[in-house]
Amino acid sequence: MKIWLTGYGAALVAIGLLDALWLGFIARDFYRGEIGELMVDPIRWVPAAVFYFGFPAGLLALALTPKPASLGSATLRSAGLGLLAYGVYDMSNLATLQAWTLKLALVDMAWGTVLAASAGVAAFSAMRWMAAR
Repeated sequence: MKIWLTGYGAALVAIGLLDALWLGFIARDFYRGEIGELMVDPIRWVPAAVFYFGFPAGLLALALTPKPASLGSATLRSAGLGLLAYGVYDMSNLATLQAWTLKLALVDMAWGTVLAASAGVAAFSAMRWMAAR
């Protein structure tokens, strides 16, 4: 159980830090330019917390179980889950929201893939480190 909690913590930190950088600095103006009128101010913290605490658990359960044989496998499985999760979200929005553009969907799906892959690498590495102790 300690190994899985370590992996969860690593994924949680990775997702939190990377998404804070992405949404707060790197792509902030991009999202504002694309969907500014759809954005809420201030942020709704309860749904944000559900995502940020839930996604790492889903990543461990769906991409890292059973345990991947290698870091490369963990990366690919995590990236695949990110592409699927963000793809479902973005394609649904593209189908139903007038302001959602293909450009926005593709950028967001790419980000979700990178984010999940990075979190998967962090979780897998932390779990491997914990198991070796």
